[in-house]
This record gives sequence, C-alpha cells and structure tokens, in this order.
Amino acid sequence: MSAPVPQQSRFSGIRPAAVSVASGSAVVTTLTMANAPWEAVLLAVLGTLVVSLVLGLAKIVMPEESEHKRDLLLAWIRHRERRAKVHERRLARRGNSARSRR
Repeated sequence: MSAPVPQQSRFSGIRPAAVSVASGSAVVTTLTMANAPWEAVLLAVLGTLVVSLVLGLAKIVMPEESEHKRDLLLAWIRHRERRAKVHERRLARRGNSARSRR
C-alpha cells in the first residue's frame, strides 16, 4: 500500500489577480453585448483593474509563513491601539481647552 498523496487546492495554481481579470473580462463582455452605456463598461474595467492591483499588492505584502502573518497582524493591532490612545488624548485636550475658554 502506498502513502496517501496530499490533496491540492482547486485554485492553488490560479492567481487571484488572474481570476479577477478573467471575471472582469466576462462582465465587460456581457455589458457590451447588452448595449450598456459606456460609463458602465468603463466602471467595470476600472473596478477590475483596482481589484487586480489590490490582490496583487496583498500577495506581495503579506508574508507566506503563518507565523509571520500573525506577527504582522499583531503589529497592526498594536498600531491601531496606539492611534486610538493618541486620538483619545487629543479629544481630552480639546475638551479641557474648551472648558477653560468659558
């Protein structure tokens, strides 16, 4: 009996940006065939480009190792907490300065 072969994901070989471009092309073709206004077709093309670029950038920026992804997420959470504290201090200072003007 041989060892079990690991199953690969159905989409492991397909890049998300390629999927976005393919689906966007289908939408543009459908809109064109339906005689949609050129603004709708242009909006679909621009939407496809934006989604493709965002997915490509996310693929570049996000690390592959799950441990590194966790570290990146924790750093982002800490950054958000620091920003919230700074925002609260600013609001508190504004409240105190408004009271002192009265």
